[in-house]
Amino acid sequence: MLTVVYYTSTNFLESCIETIQCIKNEVNLHVLIEITNHSKKSTIVNVENLNKYQLIENPENILGNTEWKMLEPYFKETSSIHFVVHKNKRSYSFQTLYANYKLGKYLKKLNFDIIHFDTISNRSIGLYPIFKNKKVIITLHDHAPHSGENSWKENIANFIFYKVSKGFIFYSKYSKNQFLKTNKKLSTPLYDIKLQPYSYYQKNISKVKIDKNNFILFFGRLSYYKGIDILIESIPLILKNNPTIKFIIIGRSVYNYVIDKNILKKYKNNLTVVSEYMPNDQLVNYIKSCEFIVCPYRDASQSGVLMTAKAIGKIVIATNVGSFKEYINNEFDGIICEPTINSFSYNVNETLKSLSYKIFEKNINKEYSNKDGESNSATILKAYNTI
Repeated sequence: MLTVVYYTSTNFLESCIETIQCIKNEVNLHVLIEITNHSKKSTIVNVENLNKYQLIENPENILGNTEWKMLEPYFKETSSIHFVVHKNKRSYSFQTLYANYKLGKYLKKLNFDIIHFDTISNRSIGLYPIFKNKKVIITLHDHAPHSGENSWKENIANFIFYKVSKGFIFYSKYSKNQFLKTNKKLSTPLYDIKLQPYSYYQKNISKVKIDKNNFILFFGRLSYYKGIDILIESIPLILKNNPTIKFIIIGRSVYNYVIDKNILKKYKNNLTVVSEYMPNDQLVNYIKSCEFIVCPYRDASQSGVLMTAKAIGKIVIATNVGSFKEYINNEFDGIICEPTINSFSYNVNETLKSLSYKIFEKNINKEYSNKDGESNSATILKAYNTI
């Protein structure tokens, strides 16, 4: 049986735990979860200070007993599960290189056949001496940088990792095809698998609803590509037909994205922005209590927001970008519109008017799909076994 090191990050923990379900019984799987000062407060993990932890830590020490008990079932049957704690804020530093030197010594003891990077990490470049003679598989969550989020530092990691990879895995056919268009010279095999609903969030559903109602929800990081301005500029067109509806935006700004404070003042009775970190149980209650969720994106690969919404049973109105069409059956378990103010506002108004979202909610498949799991497993094992 193959021995595989699955290296991921706290930023992608919700998706990778679903992927792990389909391979953990097929290989000897060692899971490593990278945590840094930039990712210590993610959707599942909430750590105040990393200084007290060792480089390689047991998950219960990082997560705490309560959180670990909710996550532990996902990792049963794996050979090991640890966090890799990077305390230095800089990806490229002597301390980071030394940490990877020590991590490399740990990895050698595992005598692994394959290292599977669930997205590329700048910090893991320091592991190159370890993995250069091993088979490397890479899952790419994004086939290219999003609008307004390009970084030369990420291109360095791509330059190094792309050359050594023996297979790329994507979470949508769209991402796989777009990657192929921009990397035509690569002869490396490409594979696509399907995201599963983020079942972890079902563990956070409370019977107590938040003290709000009649609102539309946007959640996730605040960035240009998310089309937040499309949402905001649609507000007057939506309020014209639905004067009592409210909009709540939950998320932290990245890449210096800022929502104009004058906009907040203009719609102070209808628009609320919550920009601080929000614990999972509170976020889940917002999702559970809203009418529906909106993703007015300018571009996308696939959407963790959508898979979170599916797990909780809420529909999403999403723009026709990225792989939304692969995951939403239009006017059955969600709605697809064009990434324009007119199309977006029209579809929101029609959905509120017809109350169709209440019907569509009943069509959402919230559970882990064994069929997709078996298909994903076969695809990943094919990537592992392809020479």
